[in-house]
Amino acid sequence: MVLKADRLYGDLICRQIKELWRNATVLVFQHGFDALDSIQAEPPDLFVAGVKIDDMDGLEHFEPFIDTTLPILVLTSRKEARTFEMLRGIRYDGIYDGHAEGLENLPAALQQVIQRRLYVSPTMVEHLKRPKNITLDALTEKEGMVLSIIGDGSDDQLAAERLGISPHTVNTHRKAIMAKLKLHHKGQLMLYALQHGYIWVTGANVYYPGFQRRLQGGAKPAPKERASA
Repeated sequence: MVLKADRLYGDLICRQIKELWRNATVLVFQHGFDALDSIQAEPPDLFVAGVKIDDMDGLEHFEPFIDTTLPILVLTSRKEARTFEMLRGIRYDGIYDGHAEGLENLPAALQQVIQRRLYVSPTMVEHLKRPKNITLDALTEKEGMVLSIIGDGSDDQLAAERLGISPHTVNTHRKAIMAKLKLHHKGQLMLYALQHGYIWVTGANVYYPGFQRRLQGGAKPAPKERASA
């Protein structure tokens, strides 16, 4: 499902989705309430939406999905502090800057997000600045390593395979991390990991420095690349 106030842009996104998944059925909406009614009737596999919708106040079109697993890609070119402040209160799996990246990289972003993997346009990373005077002492070394893996949106099963531990253990660490950091949903966890350097996102790949340091026995050279798909 695509929700964009600009119908022409919405149709262009629809075309990109159909080129990527030829048998996909894509619904395009301009109004938030129409989209939410449709989602309630039949949940989609992917929700792609802008941040400014005429009949919605702020980002309320994302609010019903904070506690769900619906893959969400936010499309925005807005760099205002207020926009990012609102984005910190919702759950999503990717932020795509259509102005900077055009449609060229949209298929890669769509594929990442539908796999519940983090995608952040490089032009957006600088606006997710880490707060000043932050200490990382709240997490144990093991929890920091786990956060470096789950911070890109990986589920417990995938993280368990990477870490060589059980999904139950990953889930236990996830709950402990979120409790210590006072995080309430997956979107906040992903943002925290990005803001505090547990994962690094570039235009080409996602890096996991905490996990990489573990593999290197505690040394801190530049992290080796790990596949993000």
